[in-house]
Amino acid sequence: MSSFVILVCLFLSISFPAEAGLQQITKNLSFLIIIPILYIKLILKKDLRSYGLNISEKNNRKAGIFWAIAMLFVSLLIIYLLLNYTEFKKSYGLAAYIVENFWIFMAYELILVNALLFIQSFFYQGFILFTYFEKLGYWSILIQFFLYLMFVLILGNFSWQLAPFIILSLTGGWVAYKSRSFIYSYIMGLLFIIILDSYIIYTIK
Repeated sequence: MSSFVILVCLFLSISFPAEAGLQQITKNLSFLIIIPILYIKLILKKDLRSYGLNISEKNNRKAGIFWAIAMLFVSLLIIYLLLNYTEFKKSYGLAAYIVENFWIFMAYELILVNALLFIQSFFYQGFILFTYFEKLGYWSILIQFFLYLMFVLILGNFSWQLAPFIILSLTGGWVAYKSRSFIYSYIMGLLFIIILDSYIIYTIK
C-alpha cells in the first residue's frame, strides 16, 4: 500500500501543471508532504517520528551529528571534483540579482532553497526511506535515491543545476539512515548548498 502511495505522489507531482517558483513549491508541498502526512496519520495511524521527523534519541543524535558532518565533507569533495574536472562550474548558474545583493542571496537560500530541500528531505529521506527501512535496510537508501533520479529524468530536468540535489539525495539518505532522522540530512544539505553557492559567488566576484 505504501509503495502505491509513493508512486501516486510522484505521478501527481510530475503530471500536475505548475509554473516555476511558488506554484512549483506549492504543488510539491501538496503532493510530497501533505498527502504523505495524511496517509501516515489517517491510514497507517503512525507517528511522524517513525518516518524521520525527529531529532532522535541520544545515541542516534550523536550518530546524526557525526554522519552529517562526515557526509557534508563527502558532498563537498564530490562538488570539488565536479568543479575542477567537469562543466559544472560553467553550467551551474545563479541569477545576477542574487549574486549582487547579500540580503537577496540569504532570502533565496533560506526561503526558496530551504523550502525545496525540506520537501525533498521529507519525501525521499523521510517518507520513502523509512517506508522500506525495517524490511530492506541499507537498500532503502538506494531506493529513495533512484526514485529521486527517476523523478528528475522523467521531468526532463537533468542538468548541472540539479547536481547538488542529486548528491544530497545519496549522502543525505545515508545520514537519515544512520541517525533514524531526516532532520540531520536536511540541515546538512542546506549548509552544503549555502557553502556551494557562496563559493560560486566568490569565484564570480
